[in-house]
Amino acid sequence: MQNGIHVFSEKPLGITIGECQAAERVVESHPELVFMLGFMRRFDPTYSDAKRKIDSGAIGTPFLIRAYGLDPDSLIDGALRFAPTSGGIFLDMMIHDIDLARWFLGREAIMVHAIGGTFRYPAFRQSGDVDNATALMQFEDDRMALFYTGRTAPHGYHIETEIVGTEGHIRIDGVPRRNRAVIYSKAGATEECVPAFPERFGEAFRLELQEFVNCIREGRKPEITVNDGTRATVIGFAATESLRERRPVYLEP
Repeated sequence: MQNGIHVFSEKPLGITIGECQAAERVVESHPELVFMLGFMRRFDPTYSDAKRKIDSGAIGTPFLIRAYGLDPDSLIDGALRFAPTSGGIFLDMMIHDIDLARWFLGREAIMVHAIGGTFRYPAFRQSGDVDNATALMQFEDDRMALFYTGRTAPHGYHIETEIVGTEGHIRIDGVPRRNRAVIYSKAGATEECVPAFPERFGEAFRLELQEFVNCIREGRKPEITVNDGTRATVIGFAATESLRERRPVYLEP
């Protein structure tokens, strides 16, 4: 941006709070340019439709998010190589669910209590990380979120989200189906699961990049801001601190 170039950045915005704050200062000093952060799930047709339904009052007031974010065990080698520089499981994986919770609830997190462990791959401990973790979060106005993130799913890439409101629920991807085909065999009636994130969110990646291009062409700013990246990172770090210190961590909204 200091060279006059529009910027699209993947998540996380940084793996330290200092990096995020430095990025915010650069973006704020160049209002003539477009900066966009890659929280691609907001552009997935199903998630964006859920957001429209929530905003229209279809489920009343949303007060609880429940999310699973599981990577397949088949991709564990890449996860182990990335672990030393990933920022940990909360910044590497759960940050997508954190962003969705802020987006769907329209509130900021004020408390995080995370637990987890290395149940299958002890090598993660060398990076101070875990292979499975959960987090309970309280948001403003007593709204809540429950997250489970793991790297050892035997069946495939499993992303599941439920938004609970006062007048109804929206559940997304309860079963991570690859398609609508069902195999009937000696194993029973089975369905193939999505193997990895490029296949599940391919359309979302395309749509978010199209939005980046559209913002440049139309001279407008994207809905996702640089501060969204900082806020999600702050919450992710709070979860990491909670996990390591075995205590709840409180945040300023």
